[in-house]
Amino acid sequence: AIINQASDLTVLSAELRQHCTDWPSLYHLSNSRANILRPFESSLHGNILEIGGGCGAITRYLGECKGSVLTLEGSARRAAIARSRTRDLPNVTIVAANFEQFQCNEQFDIITLIGVLEYANLFISHGNPPLSMLQRVRSLLKPEGKLIIAIENQLGLKYFAGAPEDHFGKSMYGIEGRYQNDQQQTYGRQALSEMLKQAGFLYSEFMAPFPDYKLPVSIVTEKGFSCKEFDAAALAWQSVKRDHQLPSVLAFAPELVWPSLVKNGVALDFSNSFLVVAGDSVNDKADSSILAWHFTTERSKEFCKVTRFLQRTNRLIETYCYPLSPDSLNQSRRRLLTFRIQEKAEYVQGRPLPQELIHIVTCDGWRIEDVGNFFKKYLEYLVSYASEQGVSLNVSSPESKIPGEYFDLIPQNIIVGHDGKWNVIDQEWVLNENMPVGWLIFRSLLTLINSVTRFGLCTDEFANTAFGFIKAVFKAMCFFVTEEQMENYGRLELAVQEEVGGRKLEVDQILNSWRTTSLQRLNLNQALIEHNGRIASLNQIVSNRDEQIANRDK
Repeated sequence: AIINQASDLTVLSAELRQHCTDWPSLYHLSNSRANILRPFESSLHGNILEIGGGCGAITRYLGECKGSVLTLEGSARRAAIARSRTRDLPNVTIVAANFEQFQCNEQFDIITLIGVLEYANLFISHGNPPLSMLQRVRSLLKPEGKLIIAIENQLGLKYFAGAPEDHFGKSMYGIEGRYQNDQQQTYGRQALSEMLKQAGFLYSEFMAPFPDYKLPVSIVTEKGFSCKEFDAAALAWQSVKRDHQLPSVLAFAPELVWPSLVKNGVALDFSNSFLVVAGDSVNDKADSSILAWHFTTERSKEFCKVTRFLQRTNRLIETYCYPLSPDSLNQSRRRLLTFRIQEKAEYVQGRPLPQELIHIVTCDGWRIEDVGNFFKKYLEYLVSYASEQGVSLNVSSPESKIPGEYFDLIPQNIIVGHDGKWNVIDQEWVLNENMPVGWLIFRSLLTLINSVTRFGLCTDEFANTAFGFIKAVFKAMCFFVTEEQMENYGRLELAVQEEVGGRKLEVDQILNSWRTTSLQRLNLNQALIEHNGRIASLNQIVSNRDEQIANRDK
């Protein structure tokens, strides 16, 4: 009904995004679904076969790329929805058919298996189902054609941390190899690579979408992981909390693990998902200079963009940004914000400043004072940075006003170079008026909270909510803020998010959650200890009760 009644069916439709209210609607309607194929946009022409079109999110993107698209979908209901999603695209044909029964004399330039290969056991009835499927797919490809696969990694890091296997909802199901022959099944990198070789493909290239292939924020290539001058780990750990299927309690903090995996050269093997390109013509392999892509698509379409990271020489890395919508301008002024794109910039090597903050708050025994000192140092840098630009800043109180030019100068956009110097990156937003410095601290701390899967045990007492944590940090900075000021900062931040996201937010509901929802302070081990402690307490209560009954009977 949502798609049938929509007037804007495009990939970046703000109308459809308004209906993203839970995981199923997000999965089928989100702008970010198409990101998994954006790296191949220039080659998505000619004849394209999409196997397993679902409700048409990827189908829509393929159609907008102007190729001749044939989509197979085994469910007639989903096929009808996909047809409705592409009803204005005459270059798209939807067929409700099982792939095993599909007969075709054509060959294709591109064939996609996006979230499909893992279901081969369910709809291929003979032989080795996934291998049989890949062999049949290869026979449908032109000599220089490409197969594009997106699939969960059986050995993905989040599954070791305790996240449930996507198809069965059970922790450790995949990594313990409990799949049955008649069930969905995912594969590790080596197993999938070998299967593609057995199917006859002469080459396969693996990439890592983060947090996974369903709603990817970033995609890193093999070259990106091996390039010592490029911080691939930053794209991995900064995306962890963007995973909408991540459980609230994990065995460890993945954001702390990704840097170690990259350093040891095994990050691709532990990627939560794979994006794979396979073919027979080695000459058609991807541009080896590309290290990664980063997408910002959960916004109004005029603010959506892609950043590409390319290695030009052995040491020189450049970033290229370009908008995804023809409605975008390099500088676009709205009521609250001005948006600007820096089309080309030299990549800044170093360590993202937030890593220092994350290491503080994820260790047991951390102190609020440590976070307060971090932000005091941050404000000193802000004053120094402004001074270099000929601007004198007063940051003596939370209500001190600073230019809107510094709205985006939060710690998350600062890189600490190898020489210890702080470097500003990615300044895409300017507030159209001056802002209180307290709001800048508030939004910086919110971003931190949204990057951390769990907080360690703090030695200081504070209200264990977003507002409680932020207020305690203000106090440690000798900034004393009232509840009214905190709410004002929250309303200012949400007003900006509404403008950027192009959708109405439940402001009072969100503010209330910031006041009342507890920060995640447990890992899986701590949760088990507390759980066992509660069991022991209950057993003691039962024992005491039994003793009381025995005494009464006497």
